[in-house]
Amino acid sequence: MIRIAEVCGTCKGSTNALNLVYEIYEKEMQKENPKNICIYKEILHNEKVMEELNDLGIITIDSLEEASSDDIVILRAHGEGAATYEYLKSHHIEYYDATCPKVKKIHEEVFQKYNEGYEIIIVGKKDHPEVIGTNGWCHNEAIIIENSSDLVKVTSGKKKYLTCQTTASPNIFQDIAKRLQDLYPDIEISDATCNAVRRIKESSLNLAKDVDMMFVIGGINSSNTKEIYEAVSNCVPCYKFSDITEFMTFILDNKEITNKTNIGFTGGASTPIKEIYNYKYLLSFLLFYKEKYQEFNSHQQEFNDEMLSDDDNDIVKKMITMFQDLNQDGKYIRASLIALGYYLTNHDDHNYLDLCYAYEIFQTAILIHDDIIDNARMRRGKETIPRRICHEYLNLASDSDYHNDVLKLANSIAICAGDFGLYEANKVLVKKYGSFKEFAQLFAYYNDIIIKTIKGETIDAALPFLGKYDLKEVTEKDIFDIYHLKTSWYTIIGPFMLGYILGGSNPNKNLENVLNKIGLSFQIKDDLLGIFSSSEDIGKSNTSDIEEFKQTILYSYVINTPYKEDFLKIYGNHEISKDDLEEIRAILKLSGAYDYANSYLSDLYAESLDLIDELEIAEFGKDILKGLLIYINIRYK
Repeated sequence: MIRIAEVCGTCKGSTNALNLVYEIYEKEMQKENPKNICIYKEILHNEKVMEELNDLGIITIDSLEEASSDDIVILRAHGEGAATYEYLKSHHIEYYDATCPKVKKIHEEVFQKYNEGYEIIIVGKKDHPEVIGTNGWCHNEAIIIENSSDLVKVTSGKKKYLTCQTTASPNIFQDIAKRLQDLYPDIEISDATCNAVRRIKESSLNLAKDVDMMFVIGGINSSNTKEIYEAVSNCVPCYKFSDITEFMTFILDNKEITNKTNIGFTGGASTPIKEIYNYKYLLSFLLFYKEKYQEFNSHQQEFNDEMLSDDDNDIVKKMITMFQDLNQDGKYIRASLIALGYYLTNHDDHNYLDLCYAYEIFQTAILIHDDIIDNARMRRGKETIPRRICHEYLNLASDSDYHNDVLKLANSIAICAGDFGLYEANKVLVKKYGSFKEFAQLFAYYNDIIIKTIKGETIDAALPFLGKYDLKEVTEKDIFDIYHLKTSWYTIIGPFMLGYILGGSNPNKNLENVLNKIGLSFQIKDDLLGIFSSSEDIGKSNTSDIEEFKQTILYSYVINTPYKEDFLKIYGNHEISKDDLEEIRAILKLSGAYDYANSYLSDLYAESLDLIDELEIAEFGKDILKGLLIYINIRYK
């Protein structure tokens, strides 16, 4: 079970600050000549938030000298000293104040008390931005107390005013306030500790009592997040994350974390609640996926063994053995989606297993055919079947006719292996589900997936040739026809809907539409990884797309820019060096193709998350689909 603390995530002040930034951004973007938007220092102590704002072009500056009258400056939620406001006004810079109302009140009181001759005492970390900002309202003359040992800094003399940063520990503040009151009975005290922070901590501790482990989500520089983590760690095993990719790796590598583990999430006052939910969605998918992966992997050899017959010819046995080897070590994403579709029809048995196995065979079969078309060298981190045949026979003779015959043999055996897989999958389906009342609909839908995949592969095979020799103007629509037919249907829509049909439900157009967008996301991410990731991570060559003149969203963009000529000098060459790869990467970034693909992916991501919420399926299914989308967006292989 996965639970989120009842009170967690950004406090009201932080939420208001973020809302102000986005409001100014939207308003400015509607203008013909929008101003640059700058945030003076960090709007929140949260790296994720800062990255998202930076992606919008909202930059962070560390010095006001970096801003001009052509910019808009937003002051962060932690607040600033009087000198900051004076500078902005004197330099005629438009600014907006996102300071937390409670922090602003502290500043007003400190300013007033200082002018009345009070000695200002602030409880908090001396390097905390709130303390620095508050100190700025009394000309940096305040006494900063981090703990009781700092009380010696306070001497008799002036009348005294005691306050604190909002995220200061209430216990520490109350202890210091009591000690100072004993020494200076007339001291004026303003307890500015934030109720929201206190409530987050209490809620997190309450949840920690009922779970097996906790995850605290927040920025690495957030003092509040650290405080919550330290408190919760005393109750239950606890882990702190500010990077969702690191979280994904941690979950996938940790075998002890399963669907049976009771897990709690919380986050500091600088952590947007949507960020915490994203971790929850990703975890929902990863735990489901891990469980299904182990299930499929443990049965794979058993199913593979059924392919071989004792009376098979040795040549046939050799071909099947190669097929069996490639039919292992897959990611099982499609099989997991079959299981999810099946579960969403209110079934909890394992009747989907043979369907998953058949689909994995079908996938391996078309990948073998795909390897022939692409002249690929690696698949799933292993040599492709044509390469294996070549390695076995090619060096046995030097005659050119012999070499040509080996190449013909390699492709011929691979074609046979792919064909074998397609019909082996059919055999499994008929044997297991032939007597089911849903079989006719199931088998028709399955065949429709294959037909759509073949159509997509046809376009994918023809476009590189047509584009390379200027026989057709390749458009983005051509690219997305491939994505829709070849990826969305066979990777996402098809598997999910097959499980859905097996469970007794009819195909659903709304579901297909949402799943199609997830499929498009999957392929765009694949295209980005195909060039910008390492061969070790993706299990195949990271130059193959370049060598094959692969038609992708990156290609369709860059050929319509001034970088086209330089790009085409390398793209399509059969031997790509490391320098060539780096040159292609540089061109894709300089031309804007890389940013365009990532922006398209981000838009699909946001749109799909909203559409998933509108689906009429169980909540656990929505969580897993959202988690799948997040997984697609952050995966690196």
